[in-house]
Amino acid sequence: MNLNRLSRRSFLSRTAVGIGLMAQGNPARRVLGANQRVRIGMIGLGGRGSDLLRMVLRRSEEKNDVEVAALCDVYRKRLHTAAEHVPEAQTYLHHQELLERQDLEAVFIATPDHWHAPITLAAMQSGKDVYCEKPMTLHWEEAKEVARQARDLKRILQIGVQALSWSKWHKVKEIVDQGMLGKIVICQGTYSRNAPGGDWNYTIDPAAGPQGKGEDFIDWHQWLGPAPQRPYDADRFFRFRKYWDYSGGIATDLHYHTVAPFHLAVRNDHPIRVIGLGGIWLHKDGREVPDTFLTAADYPGEYSLHVPSSQANAHGIQTLIRGEKATLYCGADWEGETYGVLRVVPEDPFQEEFVKKWGVHEYIIPHIQNEGDQKHVNNFIECVQSRQTPHCHADLAYKVMTTIDLSVQSYRDGKMYHFDAEKEQVF
Repeated sequence: MNLNRLSRRSFLSRTAVGIGLMAQGNPARRVLGANQRVRIGMIGLGGRGSDLLRMVLRRSEEKNDVEVAALCDVYRKRLHTAAEHVPEAQTYLHHQELLERQDLEAVFIATPDHWHAPITLAAMQSGKDVYCEKPMTLHWEEAKEVARQARDLKRILQIGVQALSWSKWHKVKEIVDQGMLGKIVICQGTYSRNAPGGDWNYTIDPAAGPQGKGEDFIDWHQWLGPAPQRPYDADRFFRFRKYWDYSGGIATDLHYHTVAPFHLAVRNDHPIRVIGLGGIWLHKDGREVPDTFLTAADYPGEYSLHVPSSQANAHGIQTLIRGEKATLYCGADWEGETYGVLRVVPEDPFQEEFVKKWGVHEYIIPHIQNEGDQKHVNNFIECVQSRQTPHCHADLAYKVMTTIDLSVQSYRDGKMYHFDAEKEQVF
């Protein structure tokens, strides 16, 4: 497989399928006054999109500085359910129509992964800031173009890795920056689950589809968008993360959550080489993506990343940053485990030096925990207002995406991939 597979021209051509907005230039953005509310459009209203809608509405109730003005989903039932909570919002089956509105400052995108890049690019081109759920894109080349346009168009882009807005990972960064660990050699973590019957096997509505009447209608052609065209398949629609055309499986859905905090806390670089391993060891239900997966990468800062996960066993390795002089126990951000402290433990040869320099035998920060998703949504809205850089910004998200996508392609192709950061090319 040629991983430098898309030229800029061919990428823009492919991602602009059905969008009709890519040639509109750089529309002027309305400057918000001190008392003006940010007008939001919500694109994608499934499980995650509904969660985001609730968080935006909560922000509106608490601060009155944001309003939901538009809702969009290709499945009418989801659209109508969301509209019950925001009856004043205009509803759309097609995001292209929503993005034509010049009275919206920002959009939230919670669609399947294959639509992330096309909609993000179209939204930024139409003058809007973007909160896009992880992964940033489906492929690293798309992330490269999204990051470039976010920079050139001066758009606020936040990717939905909520842990980056928690105080925990900013405290981890402080510990690393102080040199408490010495030379970093390995970052390790996991995101594991054990759902009976297989993760992502969400309930299928048998009445729904392109032939469905009223609220049961799904615009399947619109949902496929830039993905390969095929007849309607309910499993692909309701359980899209099982299929390569729309998702990278564990890597894009879960490992993005694990890798991104290390990029914040240690160093934000492209990897220099990446490998992905695993297989469908249990859930042989027609899925294409593995139920057990390992992402491993080396970075130019001369340290390695190790992230093994499974959907057939919920116990994973501890989240650690391992240095020459000390190890930082980071707790966990995933469902399977919860640790309430950050704990720095010196390596045996450096215990005396550690006590002399830091005044303790172990350095502990208590009461570190999952702070929820609302802080990340709030961070985005506040950055739209202030034009400050959000916590999971375009450059960080792009470099994380390189690791994630190359691990997927390594698994699929059975080879290790190298990345040239200067040329932004894979070999």
